[in-house]
Amino acid sequence: MSSPLSSHPDLDLQTEPPKHLDFDETQHPLEVLAHEGDATAQEWLGAHYHDRKDYVHAARWYRRAADQGSAGAKYNLGWLYVHGHGVGQDDTQALTLWQEAAQTGLARAMNGLGFMYEHGRGVPRSDEQALAWYRRAAEAGDAGGQCNLGFFLLDGRGGAVDLAGAAALFSMAAHQGHREACYRYGHMFLTGQGVAADDAQAAAWLRKAAEMDHPAAQRELATLLALGRGGAPDHAQAAGWYQRAAEQGDAQAQFSLGVLYYRGLGKLQDIDKARQWWQRAAAQGEERARNNLALLAKGVRR
Repeated sequence: MSSPLSSHPDLDLQTEPPKHLDFDETQHPLEVLAHEGDATAQEWLGAHYHDRKDYVHAARWYRRAADQGSAGAKYNLGWLYVHGHGVGQDDTQALTLWQEAAQTGLARAMNGLGFMYEHGRGVPRSDEQALAWYRRAAEAGDAGGQCNLGFFLLDGRGGAVDLAGAAALFSMAAHQGHREACYRYGHMFLTGQGVAADDAQAAAWLRKAAEMDHPAAQRELATLLALGRGGAPDHAQAAGWYQRAAEQGDAQAQFSLGVLYYRGLGKLQDIDKARQWWQRAAAQGEERARNNLALLAKGVRR
C-alpha cells in the first residue's frame, strides 16, 4: 500500500527553486530600476523571467544583481547552473555562488551546499559535510534543509537512525508547506514510525501533499479512503485520487485504479478501462497488474 519510507526523493526536490515575488506586468517599475542598477530590482526581474521559463534573461539579471553582492541572486543563479537552465551546466560555478550566499547566512544556500556534498556535485562526496550543511540550514529555519536532514536521520547517515528526530524535522518542514515533508510526515503517521500511528493525522498530511500533486501521497490517501481507515470507505474519493496519481505515472495507483474499474467501486464497472490501466502499470513492472492481465486473457473473472 505504501512506498518504503527510506527511499530518497528525486534530486531536483532537494534544492529549492528561487522564491519569487509577483508584480503587475502592465507596469515596469522594476525594469526601470534594474537598468538604473538597483540590485533588488535586478533580482526580482530575473525571477520575473525565471517564472516565464526565459532562463537566459533570468540568468542575465541574476548575474547583474549577484555582481553587486545580492545573496538571493547568487543562490538563484547557482540554481540555474545546477540545472543547466539559461547557462551551461556547471557545478563549480554553482558551488562558488552558493558558498558566497551561505556566508551571508542565506539558509537555502546552506541547503544547496548540503545537496552538493551529498551527491558529490563540484566537491568530493561527503555525508559528513552534507549533514553539517543540512543541519545549519535546518537550524536557520529552511524547510528544504529540515526535510533533507530528516532523511539523514531516517536513514542513519552520519549517525544512528533517529525516527523520532526525523519525524520532528518533517513536521517542521511540513508546517511550512514543504510538499515532500508533508508526504513523509503523513507517511510516518500511516506506518507508526517515529510517531504513534494515527490514520486521521496521516490522512490530513497526505491530503496536503496530494493537493500539491505528490503522486505517492495521492495514492496513499486513496488507499486510506478505499479501506475506510478513519471512517467509512469512500470509493468515489479514492478513485479520484488514484486517477490523479495514475495520470502522473504512479504504477501502484494505476493498478489500484484498474481494480476499482474492474469491481465498479467509485467508478462505473468497465473491464476495458481496468485492462488499460493494468497494461500501463504492467509496463512499469507492476507484477499484480501482469497477473490480472493474464487472468483476463484466460477469461477468468474474480
